[in-house]
Amino acid sequence: MAGKFRRPNESDGIGARLMMRKTLSFLVTAVLLALAAVAPASPGTGAAALAASQGTDLWGGPGAKGAGNQGAQFDTTVYVTGPAPAAGAVDFWTGGTVVATAPFTVPANGVAAIAAPAGLSGLGAFIYHVHSDAPVAAWSETYNETPDGRYGVSLAAVSPSELLAPGDESTGGGVEASSSTDPGRARTNVGVVCVSTATQACRVEVAAFEAGAFVGSGLVEAIPGGAAQSSLEGLVPATAGKAGLALRLRLLSGAGLPYVIRNDNRTSDGTAIPLSVRRGAFSTAPTIVSFTASPGSGCAPLETTFSWATTGAAKVSISGVGNDLPPNGSVKATVQASDDYVLTATSLTGQTAVKPVRVTITPSTPAPTPSPATATVPAGGVVSGIFPAGTGPLTTTFVQRESTGSTFTVQGNAWVYTAGTSPGTDIVKITATGSCGETSSEFRANVLLPGAPWIVRFEAIPERTCAPSANILLTWQTENVYGVHIDGYDELFLPNGGLDTTITGAASFTLTALGDDGTTASATVSVPMDPQLYVPTLTPGSANVASGTYVTIDVNPGSVPSFDGVRYVIVQMPSGGSIRPDPNGVPGRYLYRAGLRQGVDVIRFLWVNGCGIGYSDFTANVTAKAP
Repeated sequence: MAGKFRRPNESDGIGARLMMRKTLSFLVTAVLLALAAVAPASPGTGAAALAASQGTDLWGGPGAKGAGNQGAQFDTTVYVTGPAPAAGAVDFWTGGTVVATAPFTVPANGVAAIAAPAGLSGLGAFIYHVHSDAPVAAWSETYNETPDGRYGVSLAAVSPSELLAPGDESTGGGVEASSSTDPGRARTNVGVVCVSTATQACRVEVAAFEAGAFVGSGLVEAIPGGAAQSSLEGLVPATAGKAGLALRLRLLSGAGLPYVIRNDNRTSDGTAIPLSVRRGAFSTAPTIVSFTASPGSGCAPLETTFSWATTGAAKVSISGVGNDLPPNGSVKATVQASDDYVLTATSLTGQTAVKPVRVTITPSTPAPTPSPATATVPAGGVVSGIFPAGTGPLTTTFVQRESTGSTFTVQGNAWVYTAGTSPGTDIVKITATGSCGETSSEFRANVLLPGAPWIVRFEAIPERTCAPSANILLTWQTENVYGVHIDGYDELFLPNGGLDTTITGAASFTLTALGDDGTTASATVSVPMDPQLYVPTLTPGSANVASGTYVTIDVNPGSVPSFDGVRYVIVQMPSGGSIRPDPNGVPGRYLYRAGLRQGVDVIRFLWVNGCGIGYSDFTANVTAKAP
């Protein structure tokens, strides 16, 4: 509140700092000016109405009660009037809490005066909420009692439809931010009444202009159920000493009533400056200034730093990296596969902006796995094979050479192994070199003397079974053998043949081949038995998503013995989306990204064992975003 004169740049009151008007004869004019400040205009017209609001639900303020600066004493009265009898109550809010409630009754064309309750004394600025059983109009008069006289200002209450919403702005002129106390100069206060029904704090951007040129801007913020105010000079220091300014007040978030009050040094008049309102004048969507990944390419695992800068954002998220990140900052992440990482900036009003950045992973060097990778050959025998297509430059080294004189040669993607003259086991290490380093594989050869017994093949069909019991078929093929024994059976079996048997648990079988030269060879095959069929269940199992959206899919713990055995296949992907294991290495977690086309994507997660194939499908109904 303001007295007759105040020192320059001094806070003018308790909390709200309202400017006061000296003579009560001008109160009606002040009411009309305040109404002009809040009445909604037709979009784009900028026109302000001078008719008082009527309704059963009205908001107003700010008011004050108690001691202020330089011995000033503040008090506020709320007036309610209407054309028909009405009854209701006035809730007094401060700091987001109802401090007091006062009932009222009004006869037709009568006026009820509700004095600010004593409980508001010394609590700073307050706002009030009028609710009644019949349409009424309401306004407040706040007085500043000083030894030099009584000064006051009157402000009208408005209906919820007249409150500004994010994206709305109000403008007015004739503002002065003088640092002088000389007569004829003026000081200006700017504030906002934030209704309790606002879901977010009311943030008002105050921009000042001189002869159409931008001077500067500041921010006023009040919590729901409260009011906040500051001097213009305090908000925008560049306005100090300037007169004839215009103001633009933009509501960035919340639901409330911005206002401007000019206090004249000559008369100490507190005058609400009329403001014209434009609905939807600007966008509250945030802007992504920059979004980068450094390095943006390399070999996996690639530690990349994502950096971003935004304006108007309350938080950001980065797909596959993190949520609820600050509006500006950086974060490190380990990237395992090439992908588009999408930054989504969200404003306080819930509007979003998105920007992708591509991180490219250089393909790893293919393992030079020879085909075949193992062989059993007689001394002097030859085995040939190939490497996978695209295998890079190769080097070979014998890490074990028991067969005297054996060789391993490479020509292009083909290789030839020649066994030596003595029996034994040879192991050849094959190394490929690529842009992401080296990778290696092995070739293993078991060299036999001519005529030595040789077990070409010994296997169980099926390779694994399901409890409580299972029938299996053991089959074998040998050379230079006149018969074979199988542990647990007393008979001599043919060199090549099969045996049906039943097992009731995990089993192991050893075959001994009896060579024509009097020597033997042996081989063992194991048959695991699984206790049950496992079905990998998912969270979530389905989703309705917009194109480009990311969804984290978790295989539920306990649905499978371990996450290592889970596999997935794409049943259909009409959206053009993708699926990959969690880039941060969380076990059992996968990251799905919807493509740009509309359709139903189906991804099947499987667990395969001796009891069969258990699976669950993740289904995504993808809708294309509007262009």
